Amino acid sequence: MAEKKEIPEALSSLFEAVLSYQDTQEGLSRVRSMAQSAFGDDWRAKLPGILEDCPDDIQQRVKTNIDRALTYEKAGSVWTEISRMLDPRRQIDAAQVKAQLPDMEKWLSIFGKAGQDLIARLKDKIAQTEANPSVGGSVAAGNYGLTVEQLWNFDHFMRLKTYYDQTISRTSARCVHLGGLELSQYPYFGYILDLLDEILTFGMEIVTPPYAKIVQERYKGGEAALKKVLMEYKAEFDSNAPPEMLEEEETMDDIKDRLGSLADKNEVEEDIGPAPDGFEADSEPAGQQPAAQQAMQRPQAVNAGPKMMKAPQKMPVKAPMQAKMPIKRPAPAG
Repeated sequence: MAEKKEIPEALSSLFEAVLSYQDTQEGLSRVRSMAQSAFGDDWRAKLPGILEDCPDDIQQRVKTNIDRALTYEKAGSVWTEISRMLDPRRQIDAAQVKAQLPDMEKWLSIFGKAGQDLIARLKDKIAQTEANPSVGGSVAAGNYGLTVEQLWNFDHFMRLKTYYDQTISRTSARCVHLGGLELSQYPYFGYILDLLDEILTFGMEIVTPPYAKIVQERYKGGEAALKKVLMEYKAEFDSNAPPEMLEEEETMDDIKDRLGSLADKNEVEEDIGPAPDGFEADSEPAGQQPAAQQAMQRPQAVNAGPKMMKAPQKMPVKAPMQAKMPIKRPAPAG
């Protein structure tokens, strides 16, 4: 009689995440975080390999959930890419995107009508671009001397920072209700670290010289305040991220060299400016902001971007759940 397999202790957390997987952003984040801890950046290719150590009685369930998680992640990345293409400030290569449509339709089919609607909007933009190539968006923006991609980078950083601050506030409240957990003990803390990592990536981009003017005018406190908050985020990330997330990260000394001296630590920290176009904070309904804040508007020469789109969080056969899909840095316009 063959000896029954047992789950290796080193993979127990990963198996638990896979067995409890649901098609939601949190479910995917947990599997991804545990798989990255076990396998590093090559986790997608290595994840199916855990079936070799899987007990026979749960093997089929584990295989099914691995397939679901990898499919959901790919579909989510396609959703994000199409959402980026639909930004009216972005220019698209109609012929190139048209050739990719069948593959995009295949992946977005798991989202049912929502996926079909997104594809329909993309087809409309392709048709408009073919009829009038200039409708796809301008290559460069006059304001602040930035390209469209650079403006997107700045707006995306502002959205990420606002979303991160709200996430920390809400998660801290959940930790209290869960019996006083430390934030780092929260089951989906890995998702928070992923978000913080992306903020740092974009933050280190917008402290470079080309962004100096827009940072001075649209970030409350200017460059000094931005550098100070990035140093705080970097310290938070370094003190909580697992080793495999730090291998290719810059050290604190590297960051200090790039950011220069910090703003006076005795200063009263100021809030950032108005929320990005299309963003409405849950705690402050639109139309009820202070008058001074309402007066601070985005310069008229910059086209407002679309509201951040949300990807469906369930397969069509299940009830939908709302959750944000992370938005990735856009590729240069083709």
